[in-house]
Amino acid sequence: MDSTHAEALFKEAVELQQSGNLPRARALYEQILATHRQHYHALHLLGVIVSVQGDQFLARRLIESSLAIAPDDADAWANLGQVLFHMNRFAGALDACDRSVALQAGNPRTHLTRGKALRALERFEDAMESLDTALRLQPDLAEAHGQRGFCLHSLGRHDEAIRAYDRALQLRPDTPEVLNHRAHALFTLGRPQEAVHDIERALQLAPNFAEAHFQFGLLLQHEKRYADALQCYRRTVQLKPDHAQALIRLAFVVSRLKGSTQESVAALDRALTVTPDDAEALSARGGLLTTLRLLNEALADYDRALELAPGNAKIHSDRGECLLLKKEPKEAALSFRKALELGGDKVALGYVLASLGEGDLPTTAPRDYVVTLFDWYAESFDNHLQGRLNYRTPELICEQIGRLRPGGSLDILDLGCGTGLCGPLLKPLAKRMVGVDLSPKMLDEARKRGVYDELACSDLAQYVAGEVGPYDLVVCTDVFIYVGALDEVFESVSRILRPEGLFAFSLEASQEADLVLRPSRRYAHSLAYIRRLAAGNRFEVSSIDKSVIRQEGGLDVDGFLVLLTRQQDSKPKGLVRLNN
Repeated sequence: MDSTHAEALFKEAVELQQSGNLPRARALYEQILATHRQHYHALHLLGVIVSVQGDQFLARRLIESSLAIAPDDADAWANLGQVLFHMNRFAGALDACDRSVALQAGNPRTHLTRGKALRALERFEDAMESLDTALRLQPDLAEAHGQRGFCLHSLGRHDEAIRAYDRALQLRPDTPEVLNHRAHALFTLGRPQEAVHDIERALQLAPNFAEAHFQFGLLLQHEKRYADALQCYRRTVQLKPDHAQALIRLAFVVSRLKGSTQESVAALDRALTVTPDDAEALSARGGLLTTLRLLNEALADYDRALELAPGNAKIHSDRGECLLLKKEPKEAALSFRKALELGGDKVALGYVLASLGEGDLPTTAPRDYVVTLFDWYAESFDNHLQGRLNYRTPELICEQIGRLRPGGSLDILDLGCGTGLCGPLLKPLAKRMVGVDLSPKMLDEARKRGVYDELACSDLAQYVAGEVGPYDLVVCTDVFIYVGALDEVFESVSRILRPEGLFAFSLEASQEADLVLRPSRRYAHSLAYIRRLAAGNRFEVSSIDKSVIRQEGGLDVDGFLVLLTRQQDSKPKGLVRLNN
């Protein structure tokens, strides 16, 4: 092929490329290069076509070969910058764009690519300057407005970001990536319904857009629609198997739905093959492995996570929980103390350290600890207690009550009612029955039983200290293990009970002191303490029975079932306080 023929074919190839007929244009460029290997224009433009068709490695080689022949070709440098950007070689892309700008400063798309590379390098302010230059040269360049929004978003300037996204969408309404980012900014600003609208539009335009499925999952998770969020994360991972954040979120949601722990761990295994130095994923996997009682593996994850994030108080605390299960309380205490030093929750950590014999004895369990514990277990609580822990306290204590009050039309207060296990047993005796619990989700389960006339979400000590009653029966089953000091409770229950009314409760037995906080983080009480409180608050002991109140680690936990009768004495003795 002579030069004249080659130039005619080249002109035809350029026209085909401009009209969008890339396969035919590519064939002509390749035909030219078969005999004219130094035709740098053909090399360059063939590289552009190959890049559009998805082969960035070949595109890079073709354009670099063109530049070896014609190093002052500004357009070739600009297109090399785009190719390197698509290859995630952002520093190289920036260098190529700088070379192009030095040769020809007026190409807006070169400044756009340069801005994209700077954004990828997290140099957001510099990226903004480049994008602003692109927009001065071409104000209607929609992608530059969108990229400017991305930078503002990363800088936390969400209102400005939304304005930039709006301008981009005015120019090009059907841009899924911009819609997805706009949704995230709206969500951050507390406008979730608008965010959902943008996500749904993005997914209409691009059903296989992995990032939009992920963003939708985040929105749904925030609304506690965990099952729907799980489907979004699974779709994200199906479309993009190495999406580490989706895998981490998937693991959390599966765990939150009480699904397969193994599935959660496997998702984190996958995430950590992508980002092996992700402290969040390592810590999360450590927690799940702890649940599976794979304690050595869990501890290794926590240790690695702390190498990466030594100042993370929560990881130190979680490591302490793992060490407790390994029967290493001294090492566990070191972790809890470190968490406290790093700004962890003083109340919660003080409570756990006290259970290990360090620090002052708290008079009650922290409210947040109790609520979180029982909200988490609410749906599976009954099966866990009655199945795994052989829990029969409600049945046994209600049998005792039935012997003393065989018939009834009683006003009953079930303090710490939980899921309402006592409710159906007491219903035959009840004229009116009120349940009180600190956990909203436990109350949701109690409500399903349909036996309570009223359910109240409250701390039991605060509830009975108010103007309530009078009652004929107050019941507390497996409640005082989280209350601790019982002085005020006894005083208040005495006040709200009618004469001859019953106060029935269970205890974990202490042979050591009046009040003990054990490593299980449950309180145990001595009978001597209970007898003093009874005597000081107009109660007569009707019965005290030894009982196995539950099992823990396969071993029986000893306790007592106690029934006290409110005396008619109108001159109560002084309140007996806990001996320090």
